[in-house]
Amino acid sequence: MKTLVIHPADRSTDFLKEIYEGKGYTVVTDKNILRTPSEVKKLIKDHGRIMMMGHGYPGGLFFTCINPEMVYLLREKLCICIWCNADKFVEKYKLKGFYTGMFISEVGEAKYFGIEATQERIDNSNNLFASEFRKYESLITVHQLIKEHYNSFECPVIQFNNDRLYDSDDDTDSMERDLANRDLEDEMRDWTDDLSDDEQPDIDPAGGHGINSHI
Repeated sequence: MKTLVIHPADRSTDFLKEIYEGKGYTVVTDKNILRTPSEVKKLIKDHGRIMMMGHGYPGGLFFTCINPEMVYLLREKLCICIWCNADKFVEKYKLKGFYTGMFISEVGEAKYFGIEATQERIDNSNNLFASEFRKYESLITVHQLIKEHYNSFECPVIQFNNDRLYDSDDDTDSMERDLANRDLEDEMRDWTDDLSDDEQPDIDPAGGHGINSHI
């Protein structure tokens, strides 16, 4: 299937390049192109599978025009959506394919969710996800395989992320997502309850701003 990769250039998400580099896909990283609706619409129309990844929020992918205005085209495609809170975008607009919920890829994000993690552990998690996803991204069973192989009982970051990997064709994902989101809300509530008023973060866990609005 002809594949388009939309991955706005950003050094903090360079680890995702391993997923698609050298596979002959159409890759667009230029933010000027990705912010131009006419260019993006043409690219989407010319491809059967659209891989979108980077920093994002429930309303779409940052630094691009991947937003509700593109949904009518994306609904006709097989999508791979890898950004924080992509689940809210995919499920609201009923897109088809693999997608992520909140995905910890930085030390600050881990700390926010009460997970102790060094930069080395974060890097290991990021690199394992990218290397394993590269192996299986073209298979219809990608969701099952990535959950099996991107896993570690010894790493809470990987456990956290693994619990928030979904596929639109998996009927069990809705229940798993609801449980994961409930746990996430509890974790955030416990964390903020321990802070003084001056330390409270200005973050909307379900919105498009703050530390958990990007991958």
